[in-house]
Amino acid sequence: MSLDTLLFNLLSALMKNMKKQNNLALKSLYLHVQRESAHIQKPSDEELTHWAMTTISFLKTPNTKQELTIRIVNKAESARLNKVFSGKNYATNVLAFPFCAITPRPMAILGDLLICAPIIREEAKAEGKEITAHWAHILVHGLLHLLGFDHKTDSEAKDMESLEAKIMLKLEFPSPFELTSELV
Repeated sequence: MSLDTLLFNLLSALMKNMKKQNNLALKSLYLHVQRESAHIQKPSDEELTHWAMTTISFLKTPNTKQELTIRIVNKAESARLNKVFSGKNYATNVLAFPFCAITPRPMAILGDLLICAPIIREEAKAEGKEITAHWAHILVHGLLHLLGFDHKTDSEAKDMESLEAKIMLKLEFPSPFELTSELV
């Protein structure tokens, strides 16, 4: 079974078994928000949409209808999926699954982001960051991955961090990195 087929089957099963799904169609972004538990209510769907729309508009992506799924998960689900798709046996803050269409679609499907709520809380506390700002940063980071950005080399990391810092400032949050004059 190919990795694409495995990913499709796994994500389809997750969607069928989800406990809550919200769909928001705002401007040119159709956002699906899935929450592993009804107890996970923060950030709001509106906040997630605002952060995603700001990121997309900042990058001046083509003005087409776009679709994105954000699934907010617990540590067990994050660890399981991280092991399957990254070979790493631990929960992580965000996993990005870009969508690769074989045939043209009427809507550009960006992909799926899986964000682990407990990891976000732990990281924010450990790093002394405001929780909402950290949520926004992780969404921006994951969305940049879906849009083709990466940080495998020092140069890529510098470029991606610069973009993240600029987008966070646009969202009126502090930069998650040490700012230098070249970032502002």
